[in-house]
Amino acid sequence: MLAVIVANGSSVDQMGAEFWRRCERDDVLLVGTNRALCFKTLQGVRLDAMVIRDTYRDLWRDQKFGEIYHRDFWRPASCWKVGPADRRVTHCDQFVRQAPGWQGGPVADRNGELAVMKNSSVAIMAANWAWLQGARTICLVGVDYCGGHGAMLDPFAAASPGWEGQYDKPVSAAIERQFARSAEAIQSSGGVIVNFSSSSRLAAINPADWRTTLGT
Repeated sequence: MLAVIVANGSSVDQMGAEFWRRCERDDVLLVGTNRALCFKTLQGVRLDAMVIRDTYRDLWRDQKFGEIYHRDFWRPASCWKVGPADRRVTHCDQFVRQAPGWQGGPVADRNGELAVMKNSSVAIMAANWAWLQGARTICLVGVDYCGGHGAMLDPFAAASPGWEGQYDKPVSAAIERQFARSAEAIQSSGGVIVNFSSSSRLAAINPADWRTTLGT
């Protein structure tokens, strides 16, 4: 199985309709993260799952936007929803724990909850969750660490996510290490991880053209 992880960078807006149609095929697990449900480019696209690392209240500086998103977008969405086991505020179908290291297989606790790699990026959380679902090729889009946020619908378009200027700085060494360890674990298990965001500043994940990886 192949998984496409949709993070929040503006490169999602550069992917055309042909790409999203390809992602809706049965051989692709299409996983959005955080605010993806209100992305303009994803309206009408069928997501298989949504992953949130923190809580809906953390998605915008003003919590009222998170509350609107949770009420009008997140809760009504028909896709499978995954959230953090230590913060059970957001409505989810499944909660997962964070544990040291890439989780190569399902490790359930006494509550039956699985673990994913402890991380600072929701894209890593979503990638490890997709791996546990059987995906062996992981494709990232919107993992830019430069530029702005993906274009969102109103009323979110003008709302501050709370991190303006963060991606004007180089990618932190900790983030690079976490992605590098993820890639190392995936590759050592015979898998592949690539980044469709050609302008990304993240060095740990090799770039790739989506047509080469997904086909048309």
